[in-house]
Amino acid sequence: MTDQELKDLVASLTEKQKETRTSMDETIRELKLAQAETWAMLGGMSKSDGEFAENLFFHSLEKSKTFAGVHFDTVSNKFGRSKKMPNGIKLEDQFDIVMANDNAVAIIEVKYRARSEDPKEMIERKVPNFRNLFSDYADFKIYLGLGSFSFDSRTAKEAERLGIGLLKVSGDMVEYKTDWVRAY
Repeated sequence: MTDQELKDLVASLTEKQKETRTSMDETIRELKLAQAETWAMLGGMSKSDGEFAENLFFHSLEKSKTFAGVHFDTVSNKFGRSKKMPNGIKLEDQFDIVMANDNAVAIIEVKYRARSEDPKEMIERKVPNFRNLFSDYADFKIYLGLGSFSFDSRTAKEAERLGIGLLKVSGDMVEYKTDWVRAY
């Protein structure tokens, strides 16, 4: 092979390498764009799934107006408020479903898929936030429920241990497990 042929071969390989790099860069850009679109779509689906779950449990509770053997006069969804606390911090929270009568409130949190930390979070965060944000209910008994399409055994056991009722979809019905519910 002559020097010129070798130079031409190296130039050709260099050009092919540049073309391959450009093609790979374009492919990477396309993959990143597709990934971003997929995450956006999944986020939208997740929000839709959560809203579907909330509506399903809300309509079931609205129809019966009963939770853990207690009858309630009102059933509300998207129950939220924000309030500036005496220490200057703004407290804000949203409660998926709230049922109320003259001396008790039921707070039902809805998750598409319940996690093992959800029951503890309800007691440590949701109950105090509710009492602070809605002082009219400060002395009311508070019953807690966790509604979901999916519970692992650890989450269900933790909810039972803490006295939180479970609402679960079973076919086209909502199944209530509330024998162990206690008031907070």
